[in-house]
Amino acid sequence: MILRVAAIYTALLLLTTYSPAVKGRLMIGYSGFNFLPFADGGLLEFQVGEDLWAVSLEENSQVILISPKGDEYVKIIGTSPKLLKTFNDRSQTGRWILKTRLGELHILLRDPDHETPLIRYEFSGKKLVARLFNGSRAVFLKPSSSKMILMIAGINNNIRLNRSIPDGEYAGDILLPRRFIYRGMIEGVPYRFESESLVGRVLVKVRDGMASLTLPKLHSVGAGGLLPLRIGEALLRLRLSQKNNLTELIYVLDEKFEDFMGEDVSRSEEIPLTSISNVSLSVLLSSNDNVGVVKLKPPLSILKFYDPDHGSLDNLTIRVENLSSRTLGDTSYILLRKVEFIPVPSHSILGIIDVFVNGFKVKVLTLSLRAGKVVKIPLRLHKLSITLVDPSGNLLRSGMLKINGKSVRVENGSCSYLLPAGVYRLEAKSGKFGGSTTINLSSDTSIKLRLHRIYDIDDLLTLITAAELITLSILALIYVILRSRRAATVYSLHR
Repeated sequence: MILRVAAIYTALLLLTTYSPAVKGRLMIGYSGFNFLPFADGGLLEFQVGEDLWAVSLEENSQVILISPKGDEYVKIIGTSPKLLKTFNDRSQTGRWILKTRLGELHILLRDPDHETPLIRYEFSGKKLVARLFNGSRAVFLKPSSSKMILMIAGINNNIRLNRSIPDGEYAGDILLPRRFIYRGMIEGVPYRFESESLVGRVLVKVRDGMASLTLPKLHSVGAGGLLPLRIGEALLRLRLSQKNNLTELIYVLDEKFEDFMGEDVSRSEEIPLTSISNVSLSVLLSSNDNVGVVKLKPPLSILKFYDPDHGSLDNLTIRVENLSSRTLGDTSYILLRKVEFIPVPSHSILGIIDVFVNGFKVKVLTLSLRAGKVVKIPLRLHKLSITLVDPSGNLLRSGMLKINGKSVRVENGSCSYLLPAGVYRLEAKSGKFGGSTTINLSSDTSIKLRLHRIYDIDDLLTLITAAELITLSILALIYVILRSRRAATVYSLHR
């Protein structure tokens, strides 16, 4: 009787607190003590192992639970909380429908235990990022970043906190990371309920930096909670005072993982590319009721390029058909698979690789690429050294240079680049000077590119004006000479 009164009181409290206009006849929930109003068009997510409860606020209500296959189960719900359905291993996953005279509520049933864990890889700057998805019973063990504390559902946990707090007993909350949102229509009126995703309240005893607490059972709702505890990420919030809380990121697994309680875990891992050849990923997972740690090499093939005559290379790039790659200095990293299963297949991949140095194609390689394998590849290149000088042979401190139409950097009037053998067109410009030449590069070569004065339109106009002035001056001089001769002739005739 006490349970019945408490359930009805909780249901009425939800109605009056969060939506004064709600007057629904039926309440539903994940437990027999905390309920939500039945909302037409609403959607709730359940997992295998969880319970669907219902209670009527008035008289008996008839409900029909429809499976994804279309099977119908008719139930009568009274004013006492009733367990409507326990979703188990035989329950079909997918969309269920709870139908009443007030509408239809949709229930999305998932079974994470039957989801195969996968790892997704991607480049991020100078790092490789690995992320686990599906298969929530798999985590990276002792990661270098994004750490969470591993805790076990249904038993007492002893974990070391990441922050020192005074010894004592504290009230704690277990929360799911995302806020809970539930919406739909109740008797034609839009309804929305949003709150923290509270799983339950716990007592936490702290002594010498160690916290002792008992989590609710897996797929069960804890004291004062609304949602069931599930495998995956969660939050442990300690109420240190009225205004001060301590929140720890935790990851919840079942009792099979008890030996790893308190370990740092994560669902993602970042690895610097420069150290990746010496790194293995440790994945803690359950397979066939056995718990173990699997060591994985990221699916990267590493190519290290060098020039036997000139040593290490710079400004190197590659392009690989249908594969992502990243190059740092003289080393290229090729991602063989963006997504892979656990355990990982060990077969090789045939890769066609275009190699560029300073933007010029050096070689096309066809290689058998295998994860974790480092291949050293020699490249035969020639050093082209260029110096820009003016018509008098003086060094031009600044300038722009193009090699086969590609702009390259010039510092203090000179530059050097490693290039593959071939014919190159050099074009340079420095202020009013410019010039070009063509070379056949077959060995290390040094050249002085002599630049000559370039006349632009202003220079041409100036020259034309000067020529016109000279012409006018000459004409004026001729005119004066002719007048002088004519005057002399006239004077002779008069004598």
